[in-house]
Amino acid sequence: MRIENVLNFRSFADGIGVLSTSLCALHCLLVPVLLVAGTALPASFFTEEAFHETMLAISFPAAVVAFGIGCRQHKDRWVLILGSIGLIGLALAAFVLHDLIGEVGEVVVTVISAVLLIVAHVRNYRICQNEACEEH
Repeated sequence: MRIENVLNFRSFADGIGVLSTSLCALHCLLVPVLLVAGTALPASFFTEEAFHETMLAISFPAAVVAFGIGCRQHKDRWVLILGSIGLIGLALAAFVLHDLIGEVGEVVVTVISAVLLIVAHVRNYRICQNEACEEH
């Protein structure tokens, strides 16, 4: 596979990762507000659990692909550290933390994890846009 194709695929995976993680964070922040406002949209859109699982199913493979390709090229440990913490946090929030720390705690962990994951994707994208990364 040509290096341009690999870089384009990694860039696409970073973009999907940022988009899906951002949607997850926005969902966590907006659903309670919309429910209080009396809107029926959140109830019919996705249940909290189904939405988190769907976004994690999109975010996880995108992160593995983007960080796998990117870190192999630029070897930046912060991308891997921030991305790993973000993914673990999102998975814990989706499957474990609601019962342990409640809905508010779950939202806080989800938003912090999403921000870490977004930072990792943006850092990965920027580093890979440098010519030094493309030369390897």
